[in-house]
Amino acid sequence: MSHQLSLNLRLKDGASFSNFLAGPNREVLEQLRTAVVTAATQSSAKGTILYLWGPEGSGKSHLLQAACRLVQELGLAPVYVPLADVVVLSPSLLEDVEAASLVCLDDVERTARLPEWEAALFTLAERLLAASGMLVIGACAPPDRIGLRLPDLISRLAWGATYAMQPLSDTEKLEAVKLRAHHRGFNMPEDVARYILNRYPRDLRSLFDLLERIDQASLAEQRRVTIPFLRELEEAIRENTETA
Repeated sequence: MSHQLSLNLRLKDGASFSNFLAGPNREVLEQLRTAVVTAATQSSAKGTILYLWGPEGSGKSHLLQAACRLVQELGLAPVYVPLADVVVLSPSLLEDVEAASLVCLDDVERTARLPEWEAALFTLAERLLAASGMLVIGACAPPDRIGLRLPDLISRLAWGATYAMQPLSDTEKLEAVKLRAHHRGFNMPEDVARYILNRYPRDLRSLFDLLERIDQASLAEQRRVTIPFLRELEEAIRENTETA
């Protein structure tokens, strides 16, 4: 499984249950965390499928990666497969991964209408259940609404618990940005967080990518994160873009 496990290197740094602002998704977080611990620590655990769906930025990828990180902390080897770039991947990536205690497949809707991928997903689900493993799926809609053509796969993905992820409110996004900054080791003042929300895309993926760039820049220049610092950073990015 070495080539599959290498995909775990794509886990976002710091994605964990502790730095996920649950908001309206607290039940999803708790159910997923409990299921992961049970699957990883109880030899008598049964095979499990959890299906998380919701719009982009609702936190699906974060929770899938947090689940993998928790399994790693428990001393086991999970498999995380991001399928956003499915066109450059091969269904053979899914061969033999049922030996892992946890397999997380993100952006599963990208495999719709790809017969080889749909067949590989169904085979993996069956093997994982037979091996008492755990499969966690992330997608943009319920199993019967992502365009899958294989009826058995739709039925299998809908067999386990299905959770609809709700996007955060603007107030909750503000808290999420401050929480992520705290876990990265720097203080995010309220006015700076509001400045970011007012000037940049508000989906969490974009916000957290931006936060990583801000953190790196502040460390490189040994400066606190303030609005003047962000304005200077914006200007530097603009100048680099114009001269590129």
